[in-house]
Amino acid sequence: MDNRTGIRPPEPRAGGHAFHAQQARRALGISLDGPLAQLRTPFFHFLIGALVAGMAVLARPQRVGVPLGAGLDFVLAVLGVVAVFTYDRLFCPPEAKPGLEGGALPTAALLGEAIALAGTSDAQLWVPAVVVAALVIAAAPHLSAMRALGRDGAPLRLAGDAAGVAVMIPVVIAAVSPANGVVRGLVLACGSFLTVVDAVHTERATRLRVLLAAFGVALATSLSIIPATAGGAVPGAGAILLVLWYGLRGIAVAGGTAKLSRGVLAEYGAFVAVAAALLSTTARH
Repeated sequence: MDNRTGIRPPEPRAGGHAFHAQQARRALGISLDGPLAQLRTPFFHFLIGALVAGMAVLARPQRVGVPLGAGLDFVLAVLGVVAVFTYDRLFCPPEAKPGLEGGALPTAALLGEAIALAGTSDAQLWVPAVVVAALVIAAAPHLSAMRALGRDGAPLRLAGDAAGVAVMIPVVIAAVSPANGVVRGLVLACGSFLTVVDAVHTERATRLRVLLAAFGVALATSLSIIPATAGGAVPGAGAILLVLWYGLRGIAVAGGTAKLSRGVLAEYGAFVAVAAALLSTTARH
């Protein structure tokens, strides 16, 4: 109720979807007052994700060739991000409207899917990549909006970490493949940059700090390809790069928070130290 006017906001129409949803939340003791109650379910995002991911299958290099496939993937990524971004700008509460950084993780998901599609014709291998891309495109903007509204609990952080890892798995596999070294480095740099932008911008860091953190992680991970593949095909090199990326990403996120936690820095620093030790051992052999 508005204390200034004594006017109570109208209740949802009895029998409608909003009414039943509100009754269910009340029965469960869940209160979603304020802007959080205005957040829409990510159905539109999932629809766009499924559509874009499915079209990427039709544009895979085995069907249209590498140059055309890469171009079509880029166009699909731009169109998908623009659609999701426009929807969120129109329908999200003002406090939860995403900036341009909100498209970083969906773009990274499409990058991972494109790599998986380019690397194999086996549906058992690329179908999971398509599903992951669709789910990440659906969930990432919704998670960002909830974080912006202060609902940043452990489940949300775990979901964000899981989305980032799922996106980066095909990226690190490509990074240790027999492909051209420059291409491998660019792929890993792009994946690292986009995932870190998504992770850090939700901490309300300045745009300059977000870009610097993402660039630093991208540079460090891409240069790590050199010792990771120094002896040719190194078993576990992809896993080492994934651990390194995870640790650096965590440090970047911790550095972007208003109140820096030494414990969090030490936790993620341990991942970086382990990865660095493994890379050093690999380079010597």
